[in-house]
Amino acid sequence: MVFLPYIWPYTNRRMQLWLGVCLFSIIVERFLTVLIPRQLGIITDALSDSRETGYFPWKELFVWAILKLVSISAGFELLRSMANSRIGVYAFKQLSSAAFNHVMSLSMDYHSSKSCGDVLKAIEQGSDIHDILDTVLFEAAPMLIDLVVAAVWLSSVFDAYMALIIIATSIVYIYAGVRANTFIVQRRREYTEGERKGNEILYDAVSNWQTVAYHNRGPFESARYGAIVDGYTAKQVRYWDASDVSEALQSFIMALGLLASAFLAAARIAAGTAPVGHLVLLVTYWATIHEPLKYLAYTFRHTSSQLISAERLLQLLQTPPSVADAPGVRQLHVTAGRVSFTDVSFAYDARKPTLRNISLTAEPGQTVALVGETGGGKSTLLKLLLRFYDVAAGDGAVAIDGQDVRAVTLDSLRAALGVVPQDPALFNQSIMDNVRYARLDASDDEVRAACRAAAVHDKIAAFPDGYASRVGERGVRLSGGELQRLAIARVLLKDPKIVLLDEATSAVDSATEERIQEAFGRLSKGRTMFVVAHRLSTVVHADLILVVDDGSVVERGTHVELLEKRGKYYELWSKQAGV
Repeated sequence: MVFLPYIWPYTNRRMQLWLGVCLFSIIVERFLTVLIPRQLGIITDALSDSRETGYFPWKELFVWAILKLVSISAGFELLRSMANSRIGVYAFKQLSSAAFNHVMSLSMDYHSSKSCGDVLKAIEQGSDIHDILDTVLFEAAPMLIDLVVAAVWLSSVFDAYMALIIIATSIVYIYAGVRANTFIVQRRREYTEGERKGNEILYDAVSNWQTVAYHNRGPFESARYGAIVDGYTAKQVRYWDASDVSEALQSFIMALGLLASAFLAAARIAAGTAPVGHLVLLVTYWATIHEPLKYLAYTFRHTSSQLISAERLLQLLQTPPSVADAPGVRQLHVTAGRVSFTDVSFAYDARKPTLRNISLTAEPGQTVALVGETGGGKSTLLKLLLRFYDVAAGDGAVAIDGQDVRAVTLDSLRAALGVVPQDPALFNQSIMDNVRYARLDASDDEVRAACRAAAVHDKIAAFPDGYASRVGERGVRLSGGELQRLAIARVLLKDPKIVLLDEATSAVDSATEERIQEAFGRLSKGRTMFVVAHRLSTVVHADLILVVDDGSVVERGTHVELLEKRGKYYELWSKQAGV
């Protein structure tokens, strides 16, 4: 089973002890399942003869009471429940942690193709997997043992005909459940798929509340969500109806089995070949094995349903990251900060190349600007440097200080880079915690210094709660300019050798931009910097400007050199300058 390594306590001694307690309780309960009906039969026989013998079965009643007390929730059932709850918590923690860690290790191609709601729902299925393990090992297996013991023991108490009735009833009962389950599983799958789509719509609408409000589409989203809920709840009702019909059919089969065995037992008693207590024993024990059979059918249906729910978690755990550390890779050691792209070609879709044979070198301490029209491939170069995607073998190489980024660990690579994205996102935590996220051991004073350098300290100080202010989901309470300046503060706090700026000043006013440019001037000293920019005025002082158009570098040089060429850069500059 794929999930077993995650939920079986191979190394956790404490959980192994609780597992042992659970198994011991199950074994004891199997003995009690036989002993309690047997003792009740003994009491019945003793009471039947009490008028003649004058004997009242105090001792037998006491033994029965002890067995009953041990079996109920105050005895071994309580012990097993306590053990099972701890095993369940352990299994859920292991599975959900494994799923979370796996999701975070997956590459950008996965995250850009899956909805967040779908991924979250898959991670939540960890509890279903534990339920499957609990059902199969601690419920279904003991039930099967009970059935075998029932057939053997009742055949010894009565005869082989009684065993035949029990076996035949069990076979017909299980067969009916299996056949019905084929139909039920399909209903469950339809319902689960509808529920998944409903969760996607719900998550999208809630997370994009502002967009919904901008366009006054609240009624539309309500109707869309209502329609999908109506659809999958109707399927849910059909699933429940199918389950109820199946359960009713199986209960009818069990009733016929009990009727046949009771007639046989009554005939034996009437013939004088069996005492009256055997009828009480049979009825009591039949109720005992009826519950396992009834629960076994439910278990089969429930397990099938849980497996359907867990399919997405299984798919998630079996999805390999497209970018991962190769065996034997080493740590990246940044000495000078020299970055090179050598004959790099790349495509998100093989039918449409994004980059074509790009070669460039950023010398240590140099600022390289990437400019051009939207969709030319500028941001893709940064993603390749970050290894959000890998350059395929034979399509060139990206290197830092002569080390191919594919030959170093992802952790060491990304620890060496500082990034200000075009669309920064913050956690729904305090401003202090959000900025400190770039370097977790930073002091409060260091965070404030980074914010001053990013020209955002005064804004933060004006908030009622200052640096303790919570920013809302993805920073929704802040303006676009404030978000970008906090992202810049993160990089300033991290203080990396290599800095990547992807439209880092696109959402700030001219006065703030000037202050940020001054901060970048201080930051760029002794550091290699890549700047993706549409606003050309922000990169006029770059050491090297590359004009990227349709996946190729069509021009390169300084601001003055490119203007003198009167080519693509000159055209872009003229449009922005109004020339």
